[in-house]
Amino acid sequence: MILKDLYGKRVCIVGFGREGRSALNALKEKCEVTIADKNEKCETNLKCQTGENYLKHLEQFDVIVKSPGVPPCTELDAVKDKITSGTALFLEEAQHTNHIVIAVTGSKGKSTTASLIHHILKTAEKRSVLLGNIGTPALEHLDDLKNSEPMYFVMELSSYQLMNITCSPHIAVITSFFPEHLDYHGSLEAYKEAKKNIARFQKDGDVIFYADTPKETQDIAKMSRGKHMPYDKKDVVSVIEDFGCQLLGEHNIHNIAGAWKVAHHLELPEETTIQAIQSFAPLPHRLEEIETYDGIRWINDSMSTTPESTIVAIEAFDGNIDTLILGGQDRGLDFTHLIEHIASSAIQTVICLPGSGHRIANDLKKANIHTIIVASLKEAIRHVLQKPLQPITHNLQPICLLSPASPSYNQFKNFEEKGAAFKKYITKYSPSLASSK
Repeated sequence: MILKDLYGKRVCIVGFGREGRSALNALKEKCEVTIADKNEKCETNLKCQTGENYLKHLEQFDVIVKSPGVPPCTELDAVKDKITSGTALFLEEAQHTNHIVIAVTGSKGKSTTASLIHHILKTAEKRSVLLGNIGTPALEHLDDLKNSEPMYFVMELSSYQLMNITCSPHIAVITSFFPEHLDYHGSLEAYKEAKKNIARFQKDGDVIFYADTPKETQDIAKMSRGKHMPYDKKDVVSVIEDFGCQLLGEHNIHNIAGAWKVAHHLELPEETTIQAIQSFAPLPHRLEEIETYDGIRWINDSMSTTPESTIVAIEAFDGNIDTLILGGQDRGLDFTHLIEHIASSAIQTVICLPGSGHRIANDLKKANIHTIIVASLKEAIRHVLQKPLQPITHNLQPICLLSPASPSYNQFKNFEEKGAAFKKYITKYSPSLASSK
C-alpha cells in the first residue's frame, strides 16, 4: 500500500503522538482523516474519537494508520486487514525510488548500530538521514524520496514498528534477540514474528546482516530471500585494537562489527570507516559517562530497560562498579540471571527503585548482597553521596551505575526523562559542586 492508495478514502489515525502527527501531515490534504487517541485532548480541528472508547467503530474506516505506541487489542484485531503504519507506508514508497533503505532491529544494540551506520555514511560524505525509533518519523521525509540523487535512509525499527509492515528494507541488520516487550506482544513468539518482518518481504537483490548468535537472529534472517551475511566481533577486534574507539563494552564490539560489514558491502573506503568509528561518541543514556564528582564516576545507562542489557552494562566496567541503581516499571520480567550476575560481581551496593526493584531486592537480600530500597531516584542519589565509595580494582575511580533493567514509565515519561533526572540530581546534591557555586 502506497500513499496514493489512501487518497480519497476514510482514514483513521490511531494514536496521535509523533508518528500520528507525521501521518496527519502526509494525508490531511488528500484523505478524510479522523484521529483516534486515548487522550481526551485531540488538539486538532479534525474529527476525533477520544477517551476510553477511542477504538470503537473502526470498521467504518477504509484504512487504519496505527502508531507503534498503541498495543495490539481485540478492537484492532477485528480490522487487521485495514491496518498500516507510517513505517509501512514509507518503506513501500521507497521501493519505487532509487534510494536505499537500511533498517536495523534487535533487542539491544539497534540504536547504536543504526547511529553508527549513519555516522559512517556522513563521514564518507554520502547523503544519509536517520529515521525511525531514534531519528525522526519516516513520513516526515517523504519529500526526500522525490530527490533524483540517491540517498540512504537509515532506520532504527522496534518490534512495534515492524508489526504492520508488508515491505522489508533493501538492507536489514539484526543485532540481537532476547525476550522483550512481552506485555505489548503477548508472547515471545508474537515478538519474534514481528521481528521477522524486517526480513520476511526482502527480495532476491536485498541483503540481510545478522549477529551470528543467538540462534534466534539466524531464524529471523532465514526469512529473507536476499543475501545472508552473518557477523561477529572477530570481524573488527583487530581494527579496534589498532585504532581505538570511544564505545565501551564487548557488546559494542558486536555493534561496530554490524556497521563495519554494512560499510564494506556499500564499498565505502576502509580508512573513512575507521575514522568514523574512532570519532563516534556513545549515545545519550547508553553507558554515558556524566563526570567524576566527589570521587565517583557517574554512569547513566537509563536506556537499559531489560535485565540482559543491564548485565551487558555491568560487564562493560570490568568489576569497578561500587553501586548499582536499578528498578522501574515491573513488567514481570525474569531477573534470575541478573541477580546471579550481580552476586558474582564486585558490586558493593544495589539501590532498588519502585516497582521491579522492590521485587529484585528480595532475591538480592537472599544472596547476601547489600541492598537498599528507596522510593525515588532522588533518594537513591542522596544515599550514594552519603557514603564514601572505594575503588574496587585497578585503583580506578569507583563507579555509580544507573542501569534500571526495567522501563521507566512508573515514575518517568521515558528513559530519557529518567536519565535527565539522574544528571540533575547528581549536580544538585553533589557536595563538591555545591561548594563551587
